[in-house]
Amino acid sequence: MGDLTTPSGVAVRPEPGPPTERLEQLRRDGFCVIPRVADEAVLEVTRRCAARAVAAQDAERLAMTRSPGTLIDSNGWPELADIIGNPNALHELERMGLIDVTFWKAVIISKFPGGPRLYWHQDCMMWQDPRAYSDIAPMIFLMYYLDDTSPFNGCLRVLPGSHRQRHPLHDIGEAHTRDINSIGDPDDPRFRDYDGAVDVPVNAGDVVIGDARLLHAAHANRSDRQRTVITIWFYPLFSDLLEPTQRWFHDAMHRQHADWPPQALAKIAPVIPHYHGSAEPMEANRQPGPLLT
Repeated sequence: MGDLTTPSGVAVRPEPGPPTERLEQLRRDGFCVIPRVADEAVLEVTRRCAARAVAAQDAERLAMTRSPGTLIDSNGWPELADIIGNPNALHELERMGLIDVTFWKAVIISKFPGGPRLYWHQDCMMWQDPRAYSDIAPMIFLMYYLDDTSPFNGCLRVLPGSHRQRHPLHDIGEAHTRDINSIGDPDDPRFRDYDGAVDVPVNAGDVVIGDARLLHAAHANRSDRQRTVITIWFYPLFSDLLEPTQRWFHDAMHRQHADWPPQALAKIAPVIPHYHGSAEPMEANRQPGPLLT
């Protein structure tokens, strides 16, 4: 794929490239975009589900997540099975060589009109696993925005290459703590602009594939409409992760979705994790070690 910015710095939407080019961009930059992966029927089911989930949030909960927007886990929303198990996306992952892919959870993230920017952070949870320091992403996100996005309504921002190269932001706090989510300190350096940042505007139905180690953020929503994204967490080459890592994600996925009906589970059957060993689950570790240089 070509650059995502023009010489003037204006973001542009990329055209789809061959799977090998997308895999190379994911490894080099930490993300890639595949257009038109979710059809309108899947988007409409997902929009209705997200609207109900967001409407159920109370004011106190919304105040706790001012920066990211709503953070609603998939455990109570089996209607998300259609987009989680979207066969078009799973096929594209396979074409890129991302096989043995398993699912953890999805999150409904809706930023209201006037919602502030999302702080810079990375989401890798297993920095003790050797895969966290390899060129193969140990953990990826698939982001489906339910409406077209731009810098005006809160599109994604990324720091390309930060999944493999240490940045000062790696040593400033941890993602998704109560203080940073609620913007306890608006002068926190994680809310600043940084050189090299790239905007990633997309159309509804496109999917952004990102390495969980990638430093990413989002613009404020200056529009008069909610901006909603479904972020889905997957683990490519799951069997190559350390067994304690496999055990943690296996247990977490099955525990969180224990109440899903069989018909919803059937839609995500190809990506349900199965670990049958006896290892104790890992302790989640969001802080990169010295091997990230």
